[in-house]
Amino acid sequence: MSPIRWQSRPPLLTDAVFALAVGVVTIAGSVAAGRDQTDMTPIDSTAYVLLVIGALALVARRKLPGLALAGTFACTVAWIYLSYPYGPIFFYVMIAIYSMAAWSRTRYAVIAVALLLLAHIPWSLWGETEPDSLTFAAVTTALWLLCPLAMGIAVRSQRHAIARALEEERSRHIYQERLRLAQEVHDVVGHSLAVISMNAGAALHVLSKQPGPERVAESLRAIRTASSGALDELRSALLHGDGPGLAALPSLLAATRVDGLTTELTVTGERAGIPSTVDLTGYRIVQESLTNVVRHAGAKRACVTVAYQPGRVSLSVLDDGAGGPIGPGGSGLASMAARAQALGGSVQAGPGRSGFEVKAVLPYEIAAA
Repeated sequence: MSPIRWQSRPPLLTDAVFALAVGVVTIAGSVAAGRDQTDMTPIDSTAYVLLVIGALALVARRKLPGLALAGTFACTVAWIYLSYPYGPIFFYVMIAIYSMAAWSRTRYAVIAVALLLLAHIPWSLWGETEPDSLTFAAVTTALWLLCPLAMGIAVRSQRHAIARALEEERSRHIYQERLRLAQEVHDVVGHSLAVISMNAGAALHVLSKQPGPERVAESLRAIRTASSGALDELRSALLHGDGPGLAALPSLLAATRVDGLTTELTVTGERAGIPSTVDLTGYRIVQESLTNVVRHAGAKRACVTVAYQPGRVSLSVLDDGAGGPIGPGGSGLASMAARAQALGGSVQAGPGRSGFEVKAVLPYEIAAA
């Protein structure tokens, strides 16, 4: 899982106000500590400079946490080296470590604290000879640096957990809404298709007893086939999330033979290894093309060619209708082009050799053996 990018980080002004408040409290606390620690170096102008620089470094604690940590640590080490009174200046480094652990990658914070430990512990133990002093210095240094690290990591982990929970809740709501819409589509469209299929079947039954024009019976058979096939597709898409593929083209062409239209299918190459997305997209492009032939071309014949080639599928739907330029306002060709472009392919449509022709190329990656 990639790191979450927090878009709601506090602005720099908020961090500046926070650094100012921490700086004021630290300066006041350091002055008070100096009154009790008379054996330490009195607070002077250099001490105030270190306190101010440490506070200014906290302004960058979220935007540049590494710089903030380096600045506060340097001020603190200089403070100890100059023997100023022990006091709240140590909170500068603790806040910087916490901020890095809470807002940066965990491994960066861990590495930074490890480097601080390696740099500070030997230096803080320099000159100590008594075991108790050595142990006390090591423990206090470790707690001073490790406690804010642990707190920052815990806060970051909690924030990520909350974000994941919110995302999962959002995905659950989206899924439920899609499920509800799918049920509505199934109930409305499925009922209508079932009624159309039943009425077409009833009309065919009447024609079988009282024969009528052959074209009427042919149209009714096409209506029944198309409605039954559409109902099966609808159920398959809603229940299983899949759809038909290029192998179902013979049934599609059979359902398109209406009003005297004849259809032919030519397939070349091996179909094995075609991804399901390419398979479904190719079927939908041919389906939309044949729909346009039936509705707009006034054609008597439509030829569908499918060529399976290494790494791509080439499609062609050619009719002998009136043809002509593409008119504005239609969405079928735009839909076909969008489907092909989503796979890195292309669709071309226009006057062909003897009518109107739609050509599509759908590339795909060949799976390694």
